[in-house]
Amino acid sequence: MTIKQILQKYYSQKLALEQTEIDLLLALALHKKIEYLYKNPEKELAISTKKAFQKLIRLRLANWPIAYLQKKKDFFNLKFLVNQNTLIPRPESEMLIEEALKFLKNKNNLNILDLGTGSGALIITLAKNNQQQNYFATDISKKALKVAKTNARKHKVKINFTHSNLLNKVPQIKFDFIIANLPYLTTAQMKEPSIKKEPRLALLSGQNGLDHYRALLKNLKKHLSKHYLILLEIDPEQSAEIKKIISQYLSKAKIEIQKDLNSLDRLVKISPK
Repeated sequence: MTIKQILQKYYSQKLALEQTEIDLLLALALHKKIEYLYKNPEKELAISTKKAFQKLIRLRLANWPIAYLQKKKDFFNLKFLVNQNTLIPRPESEMLIEEALKFLKNKNNLNILDLGTGSGALIITLAKNNQQQNYFATDISKKALKVAKTNARKHKVKINFTHSNLLNKVPQIKFDFIIANLPYLTTAQMKEPSIKKEPRLALLSGQNGLDHYRALLKNLKKHLSKHYLILLEIDPEQSAEIKKIISQYLSKAKIEIQKDLNSLDRLVKISPK
């Protein structure tokens, strides 16, 4: 069977997949770029390739994300290793990077902390784009930290990784900049099929999705330098409640909410007044 024939076969089955997804999975089974399919439609497929393709189709139909099947995800023009132990970086999280780089511009030797680093995409992207700072990152998952360390080596950046539940084991220093994309989904939101294969530990945060941020903000003040900036990613429905929590624990802080490209509340900026 050729590339053209197997694609036509799976297109005709009217699976719950886009044709571009089917193409991508065949390219993955072939260990080739997708353009290879279109340039070599008459290429005969080995039995092992057909079996690999069929397995990938089954996994995708079972809601396995493409990123996990590819074992990588692009983020801010960089490629990151991802697997079942890490959240898949989302495009909306690039807002955090853009704001962070504005803050870090023309500054040196700041202490930067990424809480709940996962694959390390946020902190590694910052370090790759601004190497004049001191970078620290934590995660509660040892398996996630292993992935983050691999990504840091791949991108040749120095990050001080710590296995820690939020601030429990962070270095006893003052931080100038803190970035966090902590779990913020509610119990109800966890029923969404598209996230079923991603680590529950990196997604769920209690009934209203704010347990992690509440625990963080409760203990954050003693870790902040005089001229700090904190960036948090939230669900758009949480902006009013997160303001209340911040005001409770950082009563003198300035709070700003920025909208994403869909005009939804997404980024929380916390700084001294």
